[in-house]
Amino acid sequence: MNLTLKVWRQKNADSKGSFVTYEVKDISSEMSFLEMFDVLNERLVSEGKEPIAFDHDCREGICGTCAMYINGRPHGPWHATTT
Repeated sequence: MNLTLKVWRQKNADSKGSFVTYEVKDISSEMSFLEMFDVLNERLVSEGKEPIAFDHDCREGICGTCAMYINGRPHGPWHATTT
């Protein structure tokens, strides 16, 4: 499966940010959003580009550090579900 992501990139709090569009290929519908970011980051690193920074800890939906806004909604489309 392929997916198009528009990710807000900003070097630091003082710099101007913008959305960057990424095409992510060879992902599974069984992957979490964080696993998809891992796949994209592996590609970015192999291309010599800056990986996407994101907070995560347990990746089990327990601690809450991996919460993200997806399509303008906290945690994405499913209620009471982390990324």
